[in-house]
Amino acid sequence: MAGVAPPLIPMREGANRAFGNAMLASILLHALLLLALPSLRELAAQLPPPPGPLVARLVPVQPKPEPAAPVEESRKPPAAQKRPVAPRPVAKPAPAPAAAPVPQPAAAVASESAPPAPAAPAAPGPFVRVEPQPAPTAPAGPDPGVLDRYRLQILTAAARFKRYPRSAIDNNWEGEVVVRMTIGADGRIAALGIKTSSGHEMLDRQALEMFRIAKPFVLLPPELAGSEFELELRAIYSLKDQGSG
Repeated sequence: MAGVAPPLIPMREGANRAFGNAMLASILLHALLLLALPSLRELAAQLPPPPGPLVARLVPVQPKPEPAAPVEESRKPPAAQKRPVAPRPVAKPAPAPAAAPVPQPAAAVASESAPPAPAAPAAPGPFVRVEPQPAPTAPAGPDPGVLDRYRLQILTAAARFKRYPRSAIDNNWEGEVVVRMTIGADGRIAALGIKTSSGHEMLDRQALEMFRIAKPFVLLPPELAGSEFELELRAIYSLKDQGSG
């Protein structure tokens, strides 16, 4: 125990010395600050006061005028200089020798000086008379007499196929039907229709049917072959007389 204690004494002395130096430095620093404080106050008094608050104002910016477009002067290309063309030498024809005057007879000279004789009037040509041509006439239609005979033959044949509908008899329907039949150039029926109605559709249909059936039983006359014509056929429906007209 007695041998260990002596080394600790130098360590405490070193620590105390360092602490003392630090305290001395602190005292010197504070003394310097106290000495310099009046100088700092005088320096602060000499400084100018701080500037006031800054105020910013917005000024509208005026548009700058657009620069005018530079006017380009039209520059015309210099006219091409034409090179002078040397004239070509033209060969001059040699003068023809003057022809000797031909002596004219005296009669010819006299005729040239005299006025021309009047020309004789031309004789009139032959007169041609043109007769007016007659206008072309339309081809004549079928012979009316042949048409009447053919129409009567169809009426006679249609009488065999005439039927008085039972419903028309029960309703006391009567009437007269006029049928128009067109015969074509080939001799067949081209069209078949009612020209004048009886007022009852049932009677009209029966009249068309009987003339359509009767047509093939009548021969076409040679005078009517190759031509188109129309026939009007009449059918009378009467409760007193049921014959066909």
